[in-house]
This record gives sequence, C-alpha cells and structure tokens, in this order.
Amino acid sequence: MLSDITELLTSIRAWLDILLVAFLLYQIYRLVASSRAIPILVGLLLFLLLSPISRFLQLETLSFIFDIFSNFLIIAVIVTLQPELRRMFYRMGQASWIRQFMTLYQIPVDEILSSLQHFSETKTGALLVLVNKTGLQHLAESGIVLQAKLSRELLMSVFYEQNPLHDGAVIIEGHTITSAGVYLPLSTSAKLKKTHGARHRAAVGITEESDALAIVVSETTGKVSCAFMGELAEAVDINVLKSLLSAFNADRLAEEWESQMQLLRHLRGA
Repeated sequence: MLSDITELLTSIRAWLDILLVAFLLYQIYRLVASSRAIPILVGLLLFLLLSPISRFLQLETLSFIFDIFSNFLIIAVIVTLQPELRRMFYRMGQASWIRQFMTLYQIPVDEILSSLQHFSETKTGALLVLVNKTGLQHLAESGIVLQAKLSRELLMSVFYEQNPLHDGAVIIEGHTITSAGVYLPLSTSAKLKKTHGARHRAAVGITEESDALAIVVSETTGKVSCAFMGELAEAVDINVLKSLLSAFNADRLAEEWESQMQLLRHLRGA
C-alpha cells in the first residue's frame, strides 16, 4: 500500500514537472515571438547542435572551442535577451495577488493629454516619464527637484524653449512633478533608427531600466511617441494615448501596451 502511494506521488511529481516546464517554454515562446530573440534562439540551437556533431566526428579542436564557449553561454544568453527577460519577469510580477501589495500612482489623464496636444500642435519637444511601480528617486534627485502639482500650465512652462530645463525630462509620480531637467540614460538598442534623437533614445533607455511609461513629443514633426519595457511606439494618436494612460491608472498598462503593439504590427504588416 505504501509503495503504491509512493509510486503515485512520484508519478504526480513527474507530470507536474513536465507541465511546469511546458508552461514555462510556452510563456518564453509568447515573449520572444515577433522579436529579435527568435533569430538569436535559432542561432543558439544551431550552436548546441554543432557541439554533439563535432564530438561524434571526433573533431577535437572544434570540441575544445565549444567546451570553452559553453562555460559562458548562459551569461551570454542572459545579457543578449535582457529586455525580453525583463518583460517576462515584469509580467510574472503582474499577478493580481502581487499587485495588491504595490503602491499605485494615479495620474491626471486629462491634464497630461491636454499638454501633449499643445506640444504636438506647437512642435514643442518634450519628454515625460511616468513612474510606475519602480521608483526613480535616484534620477529625480539628479535634476531640479520641484515637488509641484502637475498642471498643463506648469508642463508648458517647463518645456518652453527659453527655459533651461526644456532639454531634460520631467519625472511624474501621480499628480506630482517630482523633478525637471532630468537627463536619462540613452538606449543603444539596434531597433532604434538613426533618425531617433536624444529624447527618443532617453525614453527607451529609462524603460529598459524600469517599468516607467515614457512619452516623447518630437520638436521636428510634433508627433507623439511612447516607450515601455524597452519598446517604442511611434506617432501614436490621442485615442491610443488615452487608452494607455487610463490603463496606467487601472494597473493594466502591460496588457494594454501589448494589445496596442500587436495592432501597430498588424497595421504595418498590412
């Protein structure tokens, strides 16, 4: 009887192990689909296939090289797929039972939309960083600390071209502009175009290091772009902006962003 129970538990553990691995692989596939990670994973698979082939053919020098590289393979994969892994862990942290323990910032959607419309119409360059769950205090302290209530007029004043703060970013926590004139880390992502200036690279750069939502207005074209989790959505209209900002307040930003990005990919492919 005891042996039957032990055998049953062993069987359950084996099936549970298989199901968990299958679920993890499926989530990884969903994460990397339609991204730069696919060719990287294909190359990795080919690399792993060449190793046993070289051993089977007794190619000693090639086998020796594979042995050396295999020691650093995991580190190389982690570094290369860093944005994708960050998005995966972020989504894991989006579980409903985890969200209830996190501080959520409620932003004034109408004030921000009104400001962005003005910047777009007047071709005023601007960069807004909306703090999500990851604090940005270290960056806020590097700029001019304001701790002022967010308003359309204040944002217009900050990004007025004669204001010495207009070249930097403003960091927004809820209804408060915590800091202005903040210079953010610039992204070196290969997915960015050469035409993307410092503001767009800064927007992507801060979202590569945090879960913030960054909004950029081009002073050349007046077009509004958004960045989140290392991705850039260009020339978004007012309806998309409103959906993203509303989702931010509802703690559904990741889901809404993924939905909008899929729509953009579909439209570009059409």
